[in-house]
Amino acid sequence: MKRGIYRLSTPHSPGMSGRMASVSPSTNVSATSRGTPGLWGRFQGLGIRNSFLIGFVAMALFMVVVMITALGTSAGMARSVSSILDEQLPVTLATFRAARAADALAASGTSLIAVSSSADRQVAFERVSAAQRVLDRALDELTGVADPLAAADITVQVAELNQNLDSLRTLVDERLSLIEAQQRARTQLIADLQAFQQELTFRVRILEADSDVINALMQRSSPPVEQIARMSGNTVPLIPLSRFYAEVESIGGLLMGATQEPTLAALAVSEQVINHRLQVASETLEKLPPDVTGVLNRHFAELRASSLSPDGLVGLRQRELMLLADGEALNQQNQQTIARVDLAIAALVETRLSQIDQAADRASSANHRSQLWLLMITAAGLTGLVAFFYMHVMRHLVPRLTDLSDTLLNLSAGRYDVPMPAEGKDELGRLGSAVHQFRRMALEASRREEELQASNRRAEEAVKELEQKATELELVNGRLETLSLSDGLTGLANRRRFDDVLAAEWAHSARTAQSMSVLMLDVDYFKLYNDQYGHQQGDDCLRRIAGVLKTRIHRATDLAARYGGEEFCVILSFCSEEDAVKIAEQMRSQVEKLQIEHRLADAGVVTISVGVATMVPLPGTAADELVRQADIALYNAKRLGRNTVVCAGKQLE
Repeated sequence: MKRGIYRLSTPHSPGMSGRMASVSPSTNVSATSRGTPGLWGRFQGLGIRNSFLIGFVAMALFMVVVMITALGTSAGMARSVSSILDEQLPVTLATFRAARAADALAASGTSLIAVSSSADRQVAFERVSAAQRVLDRALDELTGVADPLAAADITVQVAELNQNLDSLRTLVDERLSLIEAQQRARTQLIADLQAFQQELTFRVRILEADSDVINALMQRSSPPVEQIARMSGNTVPLIPLSRFYAEVESIGGLLMGATQEPTLAALAVSEQVINHRLQVASETLEKLPPDVTGVLNRHFAELRASSLSPDGLVGLRQRELMLLADGEALNQQNQQTIARVDLAIAALVETRLSQIDQAADRASSANHRSQLWLLMITAAGLTGLVAFFYMHVMRHLVPRLTDLSDTLLNLSAGRYDVPMPAEGKDELGRLGSAVHQFRRMALEASRREEELQASNRRAEEAVKELEQKATELELVNGRLETLSLSDGLTGLANRRRFDDVLAAEWAHSARTAQSMSVLMLDVDYFKLYNDQYGHQQGDDCLRRIAGVLKTRIHRATDLAARYGGEEFCVILSFCSEEDAVKIAEQMRSQVEKLQIEHRLADAGVVTISVGVATMVPLPGTAADELVRQADIALYNAKRLGRNTVVCAGKQLE
């Protein structure tokens, strides 16, 4: 390849010298045959800059003519449109503004019925007042530009709308007064319930303490019958006290719930239920001893008044719901009024739009005539421009540019023995000189490219070798990581892996507030087994037990690990205590079914003891607490005779 390039760049190359000789003479002959150039010759000899300058001048003249015609057209249309802008459009815009202001006023009034505090009342009233001021200004503007008779109907409807809004303001004030009364009644009810709670809680606790004492006396081998009878006689009259306490709490909850009832029908049902509960509580109160009844009668009378009086919570909620219904009715009237306002505005707008359409038709007729003139002038100008570009650009400039582009494409493709364009003093001639220089630079670049490709091939081979070494290193690192996280004897996870997974799952359970379990397993009498059968049999025994643990671990988040010696640990994520006990029992049973002979064990075969601990991680607790609880449960399992499953927190009998 280098030899071929050197031959092409040599001036004695027969291919290149022949082609260049064939190009140069033809150029000289055509130059001498023209002689003294005429007008057309000078026109064809124009460079790109002069050609485009002439084109831009012609286009500018064409644009000036078009602009003059367009200005004349605009003046005619302005006269036609002035009537629309000065007469009809102000009325239409004022009508639209009045319609929008009326809709905004109705919308602001809709939110009045939902006011529930003094701050909301102030905001809602200010919003309505602002909307009324906007509507008044819009009506004044409409009355000033439109026919007074046409705007009279709209004014009447707006007055009715304002009257309804005044009624809504009155309803809001009444509702706020009811809300304050409800708050006071609710506070009184809470005070009454607290008084009941203080009085009844003390007596209920005394009753429960007496019951506990009676039960303790009954558990004795020789219970004191007379003392038990005396205490039972004192306790029996107070048994209805717990039921009365529960009924009072239920009545308080029903009263609080009644204040949130959405309809009058639902409120009536709640009132019936409350009355029934009051009757039941009254009957229960009568069954209590006189010393207790005397203290509770006053509080119960206040609770009955809070329930049944017109100023109680139920009565106040009933009046509030009635006010809400009246407010909804006024809102419906407002919507009907707005509908009538919209109809009146639509009729007024339709009349004005009809007049605007007539003025627009006159403007459109003038516009059509102006468009015809513009089309004729544009056609003439475009014809001249097309003739100029075809005669000069297409037949003179484009062929020379095509020759230049073809030569550049051949040089870019590596074909350097092609005819070269002529050089000259105009723009295209200077481009021809640049092409000659480009050919010389391309020959040098081709030589350097071959050298670069050879270097790239050597670099790619080095990269492939490095990638192979990196892959081998990753495999070795993977094997090392597996060895560092697993137990060499059993193939289970080692203590380090167990600690990492326990910390991660503990944090995960803390975030999700779900329980997790840990099983602590120990091989029963394993030291005796090693002494009796030897360490090789002991290692085989541990491997078989590890195989059982592997078969019971099915989820990716669970982990079985060798904790140390003959102890194993199992992590069960998102597992309840009941499920953890089932899995532990399955492991214990499967190990026993292995029937690994152990003559020194109680069962005659190798068995395991399992401690189970389940916790929901709480703030301030660590995962070590869960392992400690499982270890305590394992210790209890050993104490219970081994070959069993014990949960943390279970007391030994």
